[in-house]
Amino acid sequence: MIFVLKLSISFLPVLVFLLMLILMDSYKLLKPLIVILTILYGIFAAACAFFFQRQLRVSGQELILIWGPLSEEFLKALLPILMLKWKRVGFIVDSAIIGFASGAGFALLENFLYLITIQDTNPLLWIVRGFGTAVMHGGTTALLMIISAYFCERFRSHKMIYFIPGFLIALIIHLVFNKVLVSQLLPSEYVTAGQLVILPLLISAAFTQSEKFLRDWMEQGLESSVRLLNAIRKGKFSDTKSGQYIYSLREHLPVEVVADIFCYLQIYLDLTAQAKANLMLREQGFPVQPDPDVENRFTELKQLAKNIGKTGQRAMAPLLKSSPRDLWQLYYLEKNN
Repeated sequence: MIFVLKLSISFLPVLVFLLMLILMDSYKLLKPLIVILTILYGIFAAACAFFFQRQLRVSGQELILIWGPLSEEFLKALLPILMLKWKRVGFIVDSAIIGFASGAGFALLENFLYLITIQDTNPLLWIVRGFGTAVMHGGTTALLMIISAYFCERFRSHKMIYFIPGFLIALIIHLVFNKVLVSQLLPSEYVTAGQLVILPLLISAAFTQSEKFLRDWMEQGLESSVRLLNAIRKGKFSDTKSGQYIYSLREHLPVEVVADIFCYLQIYLDLTAQAKANLMLREQGFPVQPDPDVENRFTELKQLAKNIGKTGQRAMAPLLKSSPRDLWQLYYLEKNN
């Protein structure tokens, strides 16, 4: 019974918090399998961290205050960062869930190793492990992903430099957490309680703000896409700024390339409008019917991009205004039809 109690206290808080994050997501774009696989990756990351740290020839203090947090934050964040960089997640909400899932998996294995190696029956130790250390592991990686997703969206780029601020903040939180516990500057229960207030508040605020931005972006982007599509279909595209820009390209590019740019823009606008409409339906709880023609349009889009070439794509870039979120929504539309 004591073992079961320690197991429950160590594991349940972080899993409950992860479930709360998933339930808070209005759009439910992340498939459960992705979340489960990310948790499994977190377990794998914890095993890698365990074996790495055993090879280090450093003092216990140095391990806890330097090499432990550094290696753990790096390994926990590696897969979530790659998923964001490869545009497998596109919204701050999804990034936070993926980050917390990886940290949750990490905490599960770490706490299990503590359970089988430390025979301390003091319930306070396992409360700190479950509500403190475990939530810290999930929270720091979630914050790392929230900050990284924000910078990638803000600067419309997935360069590694935009992942550094989030990593440094996660590392600092981890270091401070370990430092306070080791040096006993505050009782461990105070540290745990403070963390249980601060981290959820930060993540919840990021969730709320992200969903607000997402809703505004969908409404504005959908209106813009539909307006341009209507102008194209009514033969009034030349009256728009986008139409005037395309016609100006005839002075610099072959006529057939300009024609391909026009076709590309029309298909792109149609797909982005459909993706935003699908997201809005999901938010309201309506089912989204698959479109059998989506795959053909993506194939045509890729062929047109090849025909246009690098020079034409650079000339076309101001028309698309593609942010990481825009690129992700197209990926999402392709994979969910």
